[in-house]
Amino acid sequence: MKLLKKIPLFIFIAINLLFVVAMIFCAYTSMLPPQDYPKFSYFGLMFPVFLAVNILFVLFWLVFKWKCIIIPVVGMLLCAQSIRAYIPINVEVNPPAGCLKVLSYNVMSFGDDKSMPWEENPIVQYLAKSDADFICLQEATNSYVEKAFASLENLYPYRHIEKDPDSFVAFLSKYPIVSSKRIDYESINNCSIAYEVAVEGDTVVFINNHLESYRLSPEDKEDYRSIIRNYKNPEENHSETKYISLTEKLSMHDSIRGIQTDSVAKFIEGNKHRPMIVCGDFNTSPISYTHRRLTEYLNDAYTRTGNGVGNSYNRSGMYFRIDNILVSPDITPYGAIVDKSIKTSDHYPIFCFIKWKE
Repeated sequence: MKLLKKIPLFIFIAINLLFVVAMIFCAYTSMLPPQDYPKFSYFGLMFPVFLAVNILFVLFWLVFKWKCIIIPVVGMLLCAQSIRAYIPINVEVNPPAGCLKVLSYNVMSFGDDKSMPWEENPIVQYLAKSDADFICLQEATNSYVEKAFASLENLYPYRHIEKDPDSFVAFLSKYPIVSSKRIDYESINNCSIAYEVAVEGDTVVFINNHLESYRLSPEDKEDYRSIIRNYKNPEENHSETKYISLTEKLSMHDSIRGIQTDSVAKFIEGNKHRPMIVCGDFNTSPISYTHRRLTEYLNDAYTRTGNGVGNSYNRSGMYFRIDNILVSPDITPYGAIVDKSIKTSDHYPIFCFIKWKE
């Protein structure tokens, strides 16, 4: 009789253990190069779901069987690094005097309204008022860009535009740009440009990135939301069919991005002795091979100084940060923020303040 009464407890323990294993699996798939293990590459996108379920289990066990709280807690401790990357919590510290400001922004061709006079464009006005010392732009892809840069010339006398067949990656600086170099990888719509910038007697390497996106259609994004909503009932709304179609697309683009990531990581490793700032649209979550690989020698400014999820893509229902600023260990970041005050682009800008360590 006592054993029968314990059956519901054993069932809940088993369910919790399954969600713990799933969470750990999602966290550690970031160790696998997606070009070699494409079927596991997208599981990092599901990490927030399993994390949320385990947080609910913490509350559940506190009410019904407090000793069992050890199950989700141990699981989360094993995923502590991934949890911090996904949703950091930091004590806010005011940037000290002498800091410089770094801004990264995917401007989505300066917004949807192409009829607007360039001087009235909200993104151009935002950049002019940002007071950033360095600005990395991605997808600056229409006739606005030259006129926009002309309007900002007094604020940013040094600038570089890299024209891809379909995409612009651009860099604005208050400090002299000594050189620019494209990092070698094949791509039609993406690129990574390394700049050497003379800053206060030192030469700083900036890398501005636009890495492979998932190229999800509005239907794909709705399928993603449907899968997340109905993960307990895969037969509902044909979620199983949607899952197979969507994951094939995710795997393919993860593999392409993995190759690009390795090229950028190789460049970073070759210059790891130099002050370095890596910005841009990584087009994937913090629980990914790309983020893990590019932070092997660099620190994520948002992870170190930001708070909350910081979702930077605002039109998909994918609640994680895909835009990033990384800094070398000899640079201290302060006050990283995903700025949600402007929604003209499908991305929010991200910025932080930096200062060289003495």
